[in-house]
Amino acid sequence: MLARRVYLWLTPETHAWPALVFRVVHHVFAVAGLVALVTDTVGEIHARVGTALDLIFDLTLGFFALECLVRLWAAPEAPWAHPGHPWRARWQWASGGGVLDLLALLPLVAMLAGVPVLVARVLGVLWILKFGRYSEGMALVGRVLRSARGPVESLFLAFLVVLLMAATLEYLAENKAQPEAFSSIPASLYWAVTTLTTTGYGDVVPLTALGRFIAGVVMIGGIATFAFLAGILANSFAEEMRRREFLRTWDLVARVPFFREVGAATIAEVTKLLRARDVPAGTVVTRRGEPGDCMYFIADGEVAIQIEPKPLVLSTGQFFGEIALVTGSPRTATVVARKSCQLLLLDIADFRRLASAQPELMRAIDEEARRRMGHAPPPQTAANT
Repeated sequence: MLARRVYLWLTPETHAWPALVFRVVHHVFAVAGLVALVTDTVGEIHARVGTALDLIFDLTLGFFALECLVRLWAAPEAPWAHPGHPWRARWQWASGGGVLDLLALLPLVAMLAGVPVLVARVLGVLWILKFGRYSEGMALVGRVLRSARGPVESLFLAFLVVLLMAATLEYLAENKAQPEAFSSIPASLYWAVTTLTTTGYGDVVPLTALGRFIAGVVMIGGIATFAFLAGILANSFAEEMRRREFLRTWDLVARVPFFREVGAATIAEVTKLLRARDVPAGTVVTRRGEPGDCMYFIADGEVAIQIEPKPLVLSTGQFFGEIALVTGSPRTATVVARKSCQLLLLDIADFRRLASAQPELMRAIDEEARRRMGHAPPPQTAANT
């Protein structure tokens, strides 16, 4: 179905060539439109190439309008859409993920409403938000703000309370000494904002002893407020990063045949201990003679164990480096990545923790290590390193 294919092409996660072409064209138009908008405000440039810049702006606006219509048309093909209710799906799109596409049309709406062209065109600065759909970092920021919404809203309310109280108290303390600067509570709010945010422009300062005392308390309160805000957001970012890393590691662990049959509970426990590591081709993963402080599971890719008479090649699902952990001896071979690899690293402290928590897994690893220390033929899942 055409609508289904179009919807997938417009999805950032799709890697088919029509989707890639669309993203390239989308980004080119967005960048060109923003450059035209910004440079057109420079008088000398506008005088020379203003007509061309206006054309680029109008073409970009037309492209975004067409994109918005196409997304609206294809919205019923979304996985979350209600079958048989296309306009309900389109409304959900317009009130959710389609907000960015609708904001991109504000210059057109403003011009149709009779707003001066210069003012209407400036609204095109909102086009920068169009890149948010394709940015993993912006998506991360959005998830962090959603998860921390409750504490941030409470802190913002506290900020407003302190702001209003500071402006009121300073008005009472400074009105007689500085009737122009502190003529009213709204006028005092300017001083309160610059003081509470610790900006301190110095254009409005208290003169009375009481006013300076209030200013000192407000400045300390401002530092504390933003320290709390930074702590809340930092904690939310850390939690989100841990969540992403856990999901990524889970996916890699589930690929390794060694863990595939142990069940979800065991995989969840192992995932907490393993760390994912991306290794480019040609990278030396371990060197012969260095301390053995970790072992590796190959989630994807190939490595070569440099042993005589010829290197031993290990691929997805195999592991290496366990003998050094079992015996405490240095590495017995150098390991080099033959292809780009995704490895799961288990350090010695977590190795011992896993030995107590998952004895059946560690028994298999220990047996493998002892078998190869006894010079048995190397099995399909491990190598002596």
